[in-house]
Amino acid sequence: MADDKLPVIALPTGMPGQGCSRRQLMRGAALAACAPAVGALVGCGRISPDRDVNVGAPVDGKLVLSTSDFRELARAGGAIVAHNPCVANPVLIVNTGSGILAMSALCPHANCEIAWVEKDRQAECPCHGSRFAGDGTVLSGPAVTDLQTYPAILDASGSVVVNLFAGDKVFPPVTNGSVVIDLAEPKYRTLQSPGGAVVGHPDGAPSPIVVTRPDPPVTAQGGFLVFSALCTHLTCTVLPLTGRLHCPCHGSVFLLDGEVVNGPAVDPLSPLQFTFQAGSSGPGTITVEIPPFC
Repeated sequence: MADDKLPVIALPTGMPGQGCSRRQLMRGAALAACAPAVGALVGCGRISPDRDVNVGAPVDGKLVLSTSDFRELARAGGAIVAHNPCVANPVLIVNTGSGILAMSALCPHANCEIAWVEKDRQAECPCHGSRFAGDGTVLSGPAVTDLQTYPAILDASGSVVVNLFAGDKVFPPVTNGSVVIDLAEPKYRTLQSPGGAVVGHPDGAPSPIVVTRPDPPVTAQGGFLVFSALCTHLTCTVLPLTGRLHCPCHGSVFLLDGEVVNGPAVDPLSPLQFTFQAGSSGPGTITVEIPPFC
């Protein structure tokens, strides 16, 4: 019977000019391990390896993939894992039949590459079994945080468009390579005194940023600092927590000056260039330079 057939295992090919990454090898090994024991291991027979494909660089932060070139996306239930040369994390893209889903293809537990389970309309990690809903919400562990998701559509020309740099409206969008933050806005009130921090993803930026006001205060730039909000352990987004920054994935803790005080991260947060302009009758503005992404 068809249900008794072993799944076809296809090891990923990696990026151009490189061998398989560690996370791809782990995923391939986990999938291959399922093959001899489809009936014996819970979940193994359900995981189908997605097509790992290399795609072009994003244009204005968007991946544009023609379904005539990527035929897996032309069918309901089809899925690919897209690797592009400008963004480190691969993207799982799925045609559900009623729309397009796009999410990070890396499980936040140990950075293994996830696979789409068409039957359950879920993503699953073949390394340790974490499951995620189609909207990226974690359903079962060991992962404890959701997958990053991206707005995605199938446009009138038959191309899948994925916005990798969509923002969350905490900060203004990137304009001419920078983000200008008006500290007078109520949503930044935690920055009006030392010990505050605000995390957000500016529209058009490749990743979230965090603006902090350390306590004790730094002497330059109005007492503010700006960093990439990606934890230096496995690039989860850090969050403010009682005067510090906390990684919800694995528990790393950073001071508001970016220094790590609790692992598993060992490196400080990456600083970003910025300028502070004091206001004549208000708290002023911060202009953050967003580095070129490619």
